[in-house]
Amino acid sequence: MVVNAAQLASYSQAKQMLLSTAYFNDNIACHFWASMISGLITTAASMPVDIAKTRIQNMKTIDGKPEYKGAFDVLGKVIRNEGLFALWKGFTPYYARLGPHTVLTFIFLEQMNKSYRLYVLKDSSGGGGL
Repeated sequence: MVVNAAQLASYSQAKQMLLSTAYFNDNIACHFWASMISGLITTAASMPVDIAKTRIQNMKTIDGKPEYKGAFDVLGKVIRNEGLFALWKGFTPYYARLGPHTVLTFIFLEQMNKSYRLYVLKDSSGGGGL
């Protein structure tokens, strides 16, 4: 849920921001860079949630009690014991996986939207989209 919300919102905002400059038109280059920005923001937003999920999945039982009480307990213990930035350990490999995924997702989506507008709606203006 966090990944989808962050991807969709940040892609739209990044694309709008890039199109407002004199350097970008609504083409694949713009979609690529907006996707890379979106992937970066999505990685930063989703990593703490992923850290909590992974630690809960791998938690041990200590004296018959689970190591963590829930996601907020995980986050609190990680921050207290390892520091705030421990929530983003492994940022680079995570982004190396999520960045290309985001780029491919949005480039395919933009191209499919363009084809739909052109061939189904018979709209050759090229405007609109995400």
